[in-house]
Amino acid sequence: MGGLMLRLNDFECTGCGNVEEMLSMDGEVMCCPMCNAEMVKLPPKFSINMGPVGAYGYYDDNLESYVSTNKQRRELCRQKGVTPKGDTPKPQGDAWV
Repeated sequence: MGGLMLRLNDFECTGCGNVEEMLSMDGEVMCCPMCNAEMVKLPPKFSINMGPVGAYGYYDDNLESYVSTNKQRRELCRQKGVTPKGDTPKPQGDAWV
């Protein structure tokens, strides 16, 4: 079923730097309400790959701890003796080949 797909995105003005949250369709050219210059879509404020976790972080049920950075998550994994998903444990005393 096709139809209009509106999304709420953040846009930044190429002229004055104004940032606005606007409803838009993919490919639609947005104009700044302040100076009428073209607006460019900003990347999302969140990351699915645990990039910047945000100011508040999250509670990790598996680690039973509050996590606010990737570094903190790695340290918690090390303390609990678990390997983060996707990581391959390094053999004890051996160098990688």
